[in-house]
Amino acid sequence: MSIPRVSFAELKKATTSFDRDKVIGVGKTGTVYKAAHPHLLFTAVKRLLDFQHLEEQFLSELMILDKYRHKNIVPLLGFCLESRERLLVYQYMPNGNLHDWLHPVKGDQPEILEWRLRVNIAVGIARGLAWLHNHNTLQLVHLNLSSSCILLDKYFEPKISNFGRAMHMITTSNAGIFMADREDPSSNSEFFQSLERKFVQNDCLSTVSAALYCSVDKSLVGQGFDGEVLYFLKVACNCVHPLPNRRPTMVEVHKMLMAIHVTTFWAKTNISMSLAAP
Repeated sequence: MSIPRVSFAELKKATTSFDRDKVIGVGKTGTVYKAAHPHLLFTAVKRLLDFQHLEEQFLSELMILDKYRHKNIVPLLGFCLESRERLLVYQYMPNGNLHDWLHPVKGDQPEILEWRLRVNIAVGIARGLAWLHNHNTLQLVHLNLSSSCILLDKYFEPKISNFGRAMHMITTSNAGIFMADREDPSSNSEFFQSLERKFVQNDCLSTVSAALYCSVDKSLVGQGFDGEVLYFLKVACNCVHPLPNRRPTMVEVHKMLMAIHVTTFWAKTNISMSLAAP
């Protein structure tokens, strides 16, 4: 185990006795606090609510994040296992999670997540999942990804989190790995769709462009990227094809999203150049 063990007393001090003012997230499995450490600066400390029922998920997350290190996977910096306490210490992500950006609380003045950033986030997630699915002999499927599990650093680079239910692809044939690799796109399609839709609806089997556009986040329409938005949504729809062998692998998804990323980048560059021209 390369991840350092941290005492409960140290984490209690870093969170000012788990002060409510330090809370940055509340989920089904626990509460996340912003913590200040003398040497680690800021971290995010997740304190599990019920260690008896969550012990398996705690150990799974700990073991997985000890083995898997990637730019699009949240870094685990430490853990605490004392008496009835189970805590995980992550790198602090100043831009929170993707869900809060896409679904702001009523009454708040929402900040629009521009298309370029959404594409970059999608590419990062696909890159991370493709790496997990093809990591030597330790292929892993997440199986529980949602926009709430996507953390954003200060540059809006996405970090996949919440690996408590992830499973290794233990197979004896290439066909087994091939099929398993297509399960993650299906289970994770909500993430890709939510990047361009405020609400996820069950209309992915529609092949009519107008029907697809009815569910697109209206803040994206008319910004010069309508073609890319539609193509993006069709990629997400392919991920939930009723026939598993017709779903793309995450490597294929990453390549398709990279094509959108390149198109969006050059479109933005051309606009900037035209504005700068005399």
